[in-house]
Amino acid sequence: MFFRYFALSLRLQPIIKQYLLFHWEFDRAQPALVKPFPVRPQQSMAFYLKGGCKANEFETGRCKKLPKINVTGSQTKRYDLHVEASQYMLSVEFQPNGLSKFLQMPISEEFLDGWIDAEAILSPEIGQVYEQMVNAPTYQQVIDTIDDYIWKRISKKPVLIQPFDQAGRLMFQYPHRYSIETFAKESCLSISQFQRRFKQEMGISPKYFVRVNRFYKAYVLRIQNPSLDWLSIALQTGYNDYQHLAKDFKQFAGTTPNTLLQACEQSPERLLGFRDFT
Repeated sequence: MFFRYFALSLRLQPIIKQYLLFHWEFDRAQPALVKPFPVRPQQSMAFYLKGGCKANEFETGRCKKLPKINVTGSQTKRYDLHVEASQYMLSVEFQPNGLSKFLQMPISEEFLDGWIDAEAILSPEIGQVYEQMVNAPTYQQVIDTIDDYIWKRISKKPVLIQPFDQAGRLMFQYPHRYSIETFAKESCLSISQFQRRFKQEMGISPKYFVRVNRFYKAYVLRIQNPSLDWLSIALQTGYNDYQHLAKDFKQFAGTTPNTLLQACEQSPERLLGFRDFT
């Protein structure tokens, strides 16, 4: 079993936050492995090098099989991911608005909860990169392959880090500490200009992004610190009280905090003893 976050080369840090690579083999005879997946702000690109995954929308029950290479914007609904017992996957997690810079196009609402087939929107080279990673003899070579591909793609059009990008990272790190007006000021934009550009590069309004991000940070904090009580978590992540946090759980996870956590304890990474993967 292998599970690891990889540090990035400096050249990619303007658009990539981190890589996550995991590889596991469970008993194929056991029941399906299910990972509850509530809302999350990250944009990502995933490569299923072995095995696959289906996503069930929690509210409607609709199911879709994820493409072997997919890109997605922020997740605004809860899904339950049904993963195969044999799984080998690389996740590329972008900086806020990094997906737009990587794709060199605006992020429309289609990308939200989208898991869009990357081979449909990128050049055929992405398929060749996938095959190289499948056949790579070591995990490090998988990382080196995707690293080189991303650098080759973005170096054709240099990525400039502007005040807007810095404000986006500030929103991601501290969603509850500052107002939209402050983020706009840090971006050297008017409020309307900031909202318009944020929607264009993130596919979601800044106000809703802050709500999703605050909830996600509360959820992750509890996963990684099981001994913390819910009131402490609520106050640490900017909620006025526990009731406000519980209301967001109902909207964003479709259930109560403790019920979601009970389901999370049966997800693959928890069964393997990992608590950092959320």
